[in-house]
Amino acid sequence: MGTIRPFILSIILMLGCRNIAGDVQLLKQQALEYFRLEQYGEAIDLLEAARQEDDQDAEIYYYLGFFNHYKAYDSRPLSSYDENYSRQVFAYLDKALELDPDYGDAKYFYGAECSANGLQAMQNRDLEKLKYFYQLAREKGAFPDWLVEFGLNLLNSCQENAILFTGGNADFDVCLYLQLQQKIRPDITLIPIGNIDRPWYVKFLKTGLENGIRPISLKLTDNQIEDLHPFKWKTAEIDIPLSDQIKTCHELSPDYRMTINLEPDLLSSREHAKTQEEIPSLRTYLSPQKAMLVQIIEDNFAERPVYISGLADPFFYEGLNDYLQFCGLVHRLLPTRLTETGRDIDPASLEKLFRAGNFSQLADLRKNNIPRINSLIYHYHRSLLILAGYYYEKRQSDKIEELAEFYREYLAIGFDPEYEADCLRYLERLDQVVKEGTSE
Repeated sequence: MGTIRPFILSIILMLGCRNIAGDVQLLKQQALEYFRLEQYGEAIDLLEAARQEDDQDAEIYYYLGFFNHYKAYDSRPLSSYDENYSRQVFAYLDKALELDPDYGDAKYFYGAECSANGLQAMQNRDLEKLKYFYQLAREKGAFPDWLVEFGLNLLNSCQENAILFTGGNADFDVCLYLQLQQKIRPDITLIPIGNIDRPWYVKFLKTGLENGIRPISLKLTDNQIEDLHPFKWKTAEIDIPLSDQIKTCHELSPDYRMTINLEPDLLSSREHAKTQEEIPSLRTYLSPQKAMLVQIIEDNFAERPVYISGLADPFFYEGLNDYLQFCGLVHRLLPTRLTETGRDIDPASLEKLFRAGNFSQLADLRKNNIPRINSLIYHYHRSLLILAGYYYEKRQSDKIEELAEFYREYLAIGFDPEYEADCLRYLERLDQVVKEGTSE
């Protein structure tokens, strides 16, 4: 990928008398340092030099796929990008997997590259190409059985016709694969929070994709969407419209208002005063992402349930926390503040999650581990412990015992033995305290 820059070449020449294995390791270390400094071209040149020394090192090909993927999609726009560039990324990752078929992180980036191509297919409204890339990701191991099961459990945590805001590749991609290729829960509209600052994507959500992606309601014009930008903003109270059905279901008065304090999430170094009498202060802004998140909720919540994935960064939905009920893998948006109702968790949703059939593939994680995302399974553990805490407050010893037995059989798969042992000790201690009739 390009010629080697002179100062990079000088580093290579300085390696002179080292053994080849040492040369390759040093080149990889140098490449990682340049990557961390966001000097992507230099990092890639070093890896290409390492490949000349050892063309059977799977890690070199993995980093070449990773770095080139990052350069194209996670940095500034790459002017030379085209389909050939993407094919080269796939070629690097294919080689990494040829040399090491169990290379979990290479599988992850294969899926990420498929996802990037899928976004372009959405932009071009090409359903067949979109489905192709998500099937390819599955075939290459980016969606192993345990992850597919996690996606299924995530989708089934939502009510019918829901909108689900997701965090990123880990949850969005596997759920979209299930919708496109297995026709599972197409009633749900998946919205990755990280993408809703892109005008084309917001317009895409407004229209959807026939037989593929269900649209959402948006009261903004196309011109308003095209004009997305950071908006001048100070904290303000926003009303979320509610339907009569929601008010009846939640036993709310006809004049009840759902209000959120929408705070700015961007800060500049520019001082500004709106009036001559006002003391200048640092200008604050509302990011396009947060603006669109609230807009989508405003325009849809009266008609459709809204959920946020447990994998989403809380930074993006700060201000909604008072209305988000914990349902295990997801948070459900309620029309009332949790402090007003005491409904901070939904035990029924948690009990629905912890059924034997929902964990038949979890042990597959031991064989098909993907280090970059395997931590998402801890959402299972955390959810079970929170449910146990609920039973503890209700002094339901029998329920805690059932959870402990369930944990031993389905969640304690030997993936993280020390953590699993700690969880079991915690469950046993809760049960003991309840039986002793004491509190801690």
